[in-house]
Amino acid sequence: MTSLAKRVDELRNNGKPNLARTAYLQLKEDIALGKFKPGEFISENILASALQMSRTPVREALKELAHEKLVELIPGKGAMIKSISVKELKEIYELRRVFECHAATSAIDNFTEAELQELEQTWLSFRDQVARGEQIGWEAISRSDSVLHGMIISKCSNSYLKNFMDSLSLLILRYQMLTAKTLGDVEDTIRQHLEIIALLKEGNTQELTRVLTEHIEASEKILVRIFG
Repeated sequence: MTSLAKRVDELRNNGKPNLARTAYLQLKEDIALGKFKPGEFISENILASALQMSRTPVREALKELAHEKLVELIPGKGAMIKSISVKELKEIYELRRVFECHAATSAIDNFTEAELQELEQTWLSFRDQVARGEQIGWEAISRSDSVLHGMIISKCSNSYLKNFMDSLSLLILRYQMLTAKTLGDVEDTIRQHLEIIALLKEGNTQELTRVLTEHIEASEKILVRIFG
């Protein structure tokens, strides 16, 4: 379960839930996971019914999501899932490349052996599944990718960098999900992640930065090819 999903559950289980906040978190999660297509119009009535609440909190949630550039409010038509812009994609990945690679230089010393072992085991299990000829769901790949990259940010020592990247986290997750859906070479993706984890274990900052840069650039190229 993602951190957003956990927060939604916490709000729903609270005796006096903030309905607008619940709707906001649930819709944000659904958009990031690609449950709505770019350019798709979404109805307040349908959303309210699905979330079992009135239209008012849903409308408030959509306003917040519009502020975060995940939806567009079209006068007279309602809300539309924001389309993928190649310009925005490139700008976000430029920031991700710079800041995530910088974060890795201090994060590398803050991982525990147990954390790295758990990350490695996840990707080794994917490799074993592929070797057995089994299919791996794209959501599993994307979530594990998000966990690894999210930990690199959270483990860095720069609190300002962490706060800044947190503001981009849902946009990045959305792109990660889209990348995972179109993977042409799952084996190579698994290899890349195992290489990143191995370098974190070795404490090889210089090589980690190089490999991480190439990994992020490869993801960007896939998305540009799709939406360019």
